[in-house]
Amino acid sequence: MSKQTIVFQAGNSSAVRLLGECRLPKGTRVRQYREGDHIVVEPVSLWPRSFLAALGSYPDEIPRPTDSETQRNPFPRR
Repeated sequence: MSKQTIVFQAGNSSAVRLLGECRLPKGTRVRQYREGDHIVVEPVSLWPRSFLAALGSYPDEIPRPTDSETQRNPFPRR
């Protein structure tokens, strides 16, 4: 559902309240950018968009290591 709000001044910056389902948890890191006439504000992901876009593109199953392959001896003999 679309909601309207008003841009206001917060210090030396323009600000807008995120209403209803658009609210983000306090302290959420976001990025902002323009796409034509639109201003986009989105949470920052730890993964780049190019990586996320590639998800699912590898056609084969990826073999998973067994427990014996992933365990290491923290006290190897010298």
